[in-house]
Amino acid sequence: MTSRNDDAAAGRAAGATAGAAVRPKLNYAQTFSIGFGFLAISAAWALYNAYVPIKLKGLMLPTAVVGMIMGIDNFCGFTVQPLFGILSDKVRTRWGRRLPFALFSIPLGALCLILISVAPNVPLTVTAIVIYAVVMATSRAPIVALMPDVTDSRLRSRANGIINFMGSIGNVLALAGGSLLYKRFGMSAAFVAGAVIMVAAVTALMRLVREPAEFVTAPGERARLPFVSWKEFREAVVPRLGLDGEARRSFMLILIVLFLYTMGGNAVETYFTLYATHDLGMDAATAGGDLVWYAVGMLAFAIPAGMIGSRFGRRATMSAGLVLSAALFVSMPWVGRPFMVPILAFTYGVFWILVVVNALPWITQLGGVEHTGAMTAYYYLATSFGAAISPTIFGLIQQALGEYRWMFIYAVVLFVCALACMPFITRGEAEDVSAGAD
Repeated sequence: MTSRNDDAAAGRAAGATAGAAVRPKLNYAQTFSIGFGFLAISAAWALYNAYVPIKLKGLMLPTAVVGMIMGIDNFCGFTVQPLFGILSDKVRTRWGRRLPFALFSIPLGALCLILISVAPNVPLTVTAIVIYAVVMATSRAPIVALMPDVTDSRLRSRANGIINFMGSIGNVLALAGGSLLYKRFGMSAAFVAGAVIMVAAVTALMRLVREPAEFVTAPGERARLPFVSWKEFREAVVPRLGLDGEARRSFMLILIVLFLYTMGGNAVETYFTLYATHDLGMDAATAGGDLVWYAVGMLAFAIPAGMIGSRFGRRATMSAGLVLSAALFVSMPWVGRPFMVPILAFTYGVFWILVVVNALPWITQLGGVEHTGAMTAYYYLATSFGAAISPTIFGLIQQALGEYRWMFIYAVVLFVCALACMPFITRGEAEDVSAGAD
């Protein structure tokens, strides 16, 4: 017979074994592979945001019109992106449910990026921009939704940190290399290089990422490409999440926070090169090249930002990022100088990544795994709507005031409004599973 002590010891051992069995571990190879897709998207958009405003101003367009055109991609963010985010929840192919969207849209987007740079007039440039915005919107939500598909909810901030780390590498490659190519060969050379990165990255994504088996059709099984009716789309965009009152309030406030902080950040991102060239007298290549320090800051702090979010909570970490960003910007209209641009860009990248890394896991936590695509669509609905209207709003402010430096105060006001919502958000942390999260 065994003693009670032996039985207790065996019980403790069994408990320890069970605890070890359920403890989640991050699949780093899978996570870094998904990051390749985000690298492609980030590289393309870095070049686009840095140099397309300069080209549009070179075509003698007013600032507000430039803002409207630069908002086209974000308009697609809250129209096209939700549709394809929800479609990707339902599609089944031999590649999975998310990857086909990257396979077919990113190479076409690469071609359009080249066309934007070589188009000789406004109609052709705008046409290429519209096509580019539409095709890129079809892939973004599915690619981002890959991460929650393969990652335990408790590890998503860390995984998103790694993915944003890869995205920051794309930004660094695009802005540093793009600046050199711009100086020597012009915009078209920089954009061709960006297109090559896109094709290379999506190739790596298709080769290295394997979606969960339940989303992959069996050999010989036909692919499922479901039609989405207007009623189905409306119901999918506004899914029945089964949220209680507290969770529903948190969900709405999270959307408002996403909307506000994106409005502020997007104005600075859109007009930064014009601020540097117009207000500070820098040349376009140097201004675009100095933006690489923004990417370096995000690159350096992407993984720590995910770890901080896991340690101190997503709300607290995002709030810290907004406070620090506002403090950085508040004096810039009066003290900004050319030599400060790299310092400003790097510091803002460090602060901003605290917000970006933790935002998506925050909102997807509320929906649960069965609504990952829909919650990703909600994320892009809020952020893209903010980014769509903000360039035009600040463009009108700039036309009235005559200088781009006021974009910093514009951003500070919006960051403060976002911060005011934070204390009332009580759901969405990693340990919160009561709102239907996995």
